[in-house]
Amino acid sequence: MPPRLLRSSTPLAAPHLRALSAFAPRAGEGAPHLFGGMRPRAPDLLARLPAELVSFARARAAGRAAPSQFSYGNALAACARAPAPALAEQVYCAAWKDGLSGNAYVCTGMVDLLAKSGRLRDALRVFADGDPSSAVCWNAAVSGAVRNGEGGLAVEMFRDMVWGSCEPNSFTYSGALSACAAGEELSVGRAVHGLVLRRDPEYDVFVGTSLVNMYAKCGDMGAAMREFWRMPVRNVVSWTTAIAGFVQDDEPVSAMLLLREMVRNGVAINKYTATSILLACAQMSMVREASQIHGMVLKTEMYLDCVVKEALISTYTNFGFIELSEKVFEEAGTVSNRSIWSAFISGVSNHSLLRSVQLLRRMFHQGLRPNDKCYASVFSSVNSIEFGGQLHSSAIKEGFIHGILVGSALSTMYSRCDNVQDSYKVFEEMQERDGVSWTAMVAGFATHGHSVEAFLTFRNMILDGFKPDHVSLTAILSACNRSECLLKGKEVHGHTLRVYGETTFINDCFISMYSKCQGVQTARRIFDATPCKDQVMWSSMISGYATNGCGEEAISLFQLMVAASIRIDSYICSSILSLCADIARPFYCKPLHGYAIKAGILSDQSVSSSLVKVYSRSGNMDDSRKVFDEISVPDLVAWTTIIDGYAQHGSSQNALAMFDLMVQLGVRPDTVVLVSVLSACSRNGLVEQGFNYFNSMRTAYGVEPELQHYCCMVDLLGRSGRLAEAKYFVDSMPMKPDLMVWSTLVAACRVHDDTVLGRFVENKIREGNYDSGSFATLSNILANSGDWEEVARIRKTMKGVNKEPGWSMV
Repeated sequence: MPPRLLRSSTPLAAPHLRALSAFAPRAGEGAPHLFGGMRPRAPDLLARLPAELVSFARARAAGRAAPSQFSYGNALAACARAPAPALAEQVYCAAWKDGLSGNAYVCTGMVDLLAKSGRLRDALRVFADGDPSSAVCWNAAVSGAVRNGEGGLAVEMFRDMVWGSCEPNSFTYSGALSACAAGEELSVGRAVHGLVLRRDPEYDVFVGTSLVNMYAKCGDMGAAMREFWRMPVRNVVSWTTAIAGFVQDDEPVSAMLLLREMVRNGVAINKYTATSILLACAQMSMVREASQIHGMVLKTEMYLDCVVKEALISTYTNFGFIELSEKVFEEAGTVSNRSIWSAFISGVSNHSLLRSVQLLRRMFHQGLRPNDKCYASVFSSVNSIEFGGQLHSSAIKEGFIHGILVGSALSTMYSRCDNVQDSYKVFEEMQERDGVSWTAMVAGFATHGHSVEAFLTFRNMILDGFKPDHVSLTAILSACNRSECLLKGKEVHGHTLRVYGETTFINDCFISMYSKCQGVQTARRIFDATPCKDQVMWSSMISGYATNGCGEEAISLFQLMVAASIRIDSYICSSILSLCADIARPFYCKPLHGYAIKAGILSDQSVSSSLVKVYSRSGNMDDSRKVFDEISVPDLVAWTTIIDGYAQHGSSQNALAMFDLMVQLGVRPDTVVLVSVLSACSRNGLVEQGFNYFNSMRTAYGVEPELQHYCCMVDLLGRSGRLAEAKYFVDSMPMKPDLMVWSTLVAACRVHDDTVLGRFVENKIREGNYDSGSFATLSNILANSGDWEEVARIRKTMKGVNKEPGWSMV
């Protein structure tokens, strides 16, 4: 018997069938009149139909063809090839009049056609009117449900078939296993596997391949390969399925080894094998393997296939080999294929926005209309609001603006260009939205500090029926980055627990959220309550402690992490090293240095730069320089760290020598490293050199001097006793001096006992309403000169002025 759901649903109603047989508009606007005589006014329509369908229609209209299941089945098959679903409905109406609509052959053809047309509901109604004992009908209905994304319904139908009077065959098992694979229902798939073993232990290659696919899609590659090697006969589809499983499981080496075994067994690869293995070659380390696959493809006719060329283009552009990708693109026979254009533009847009736009224009000039993927790829690379607006106009003209793909990319583009208002306007104008577009809008609001709008959008996303995934949760929780958002964060936490329950990933997200909202104790409670902690969770909790100034707790937790044998990656190692430098814990440096060497992560720039920092902060410049010299290509952070270390410990000549070497090697200085350079000049009294570096900032390095740089120059002049020049330098500054500048000048006045200039600075500090540190310095200057009346007056002025308390690690 058919499933209860299908038995309760009504078949195509008799009035509806009569309307179709009377050629009502439901049959399709402009559809030929098949069974009431040929219409002379539609010869062009008939010419486009399959010959067997036209012959059947003519014979049927003339009464020369007796109705049979085969004639109707062949006619429906011809409609499926056309495709012509409206004409198929007329054929089915005629079969219904002749009493053949319930025939398995006719029913299967109509179910298959409707399912392929996306009309699953109509297909199931036709199926309900068919033969419940026909396995062929059941197979068509199950595969149709899988094709339309209704894996759960397909599994339910399979259960009803097994419990009923119809015996499943290999095609049925394959359909059920495909449904389990689509929904990643591993437990159901294992149950189907057990049923297969009980009813047909020696199943064929068709079922065996479906089992491999099911286990691979559900993430159990061990079981997939056991079934693969258990198969007595393996065809190219079996090999390709197993290779694709390794690719999906992010095991490119295993995929390549299996490909070699496939070739060694004499099985020739097809286009699906080639595209799957090219996906495995996405990593830069697989360039050689990708070239080998390209060579294999060139020896066969697969090279003429557009799908293979598209995969080659995507692979080469991922590597950054634009010339090779363009060579494949320019091959004859591909420049008129829109999917090839789309793949090339998409790949090039990640490397050169100008080149991708040129390709888009070239496409227009050749009379080809770009598809939505072309526009979405270019929008994803645009970072200019003016240029993005021009492309926006073009997308409107082409009619892509309301689609999900282009709409999401355009909305994200405006958000990336700091125009959240237009981003939301595009989002609102989208006729249809998916989870990606909702998540992008939430992330856009959160990134630009619009927390209220981010939470409202997230709520509307849930009301619209979308279940938040890990990406959308990360986006909304990024809006919870201050204590004022803690209540909203708790609301999101409660909703997530109701939907997903307690999972490691969910807890990891909320540990980060509570840490950002100064709820580090709550974050620790979640951490302690999680039974299975992964590396990400340990890292999040350690970072949370570090962010909230809990250095000792972070280091203690790190020690527990080491004791638990959790792998320490470069991020955690560099974070702990930086923390040790900040809270003066150099004795942890040596063990971490040794661990980094053993783990092979010392080559990571973040780890090596952190080691340079912690050694230099502790005054161990020899070890700091050794670590620096071992870096193959130091980045700006590493250079800044070693230069600042030399400057802070009085080795000004070494600091300036390292800076000059950095410039010679082509590393462009920034504001931070130039502060270290000027500080080095200041500490050694190198006035002329200091002014040379300062005056070269704009011309030689393209860096605009900031308050920090001016403060360094004031300190340089003040240490050298050139107080008049220092005051003149302050007066000529293009921006208003801050407390740091005045405090530096006050300190110089104290060293050189300049009370006149000191009183001038006092007035400036009083006008700025600064803290008591500068007043105390001025008071000491006057005390040294014996002017106790002025000392008393300044002490009286200091009442009510606050000073941040200091603290010591000793």
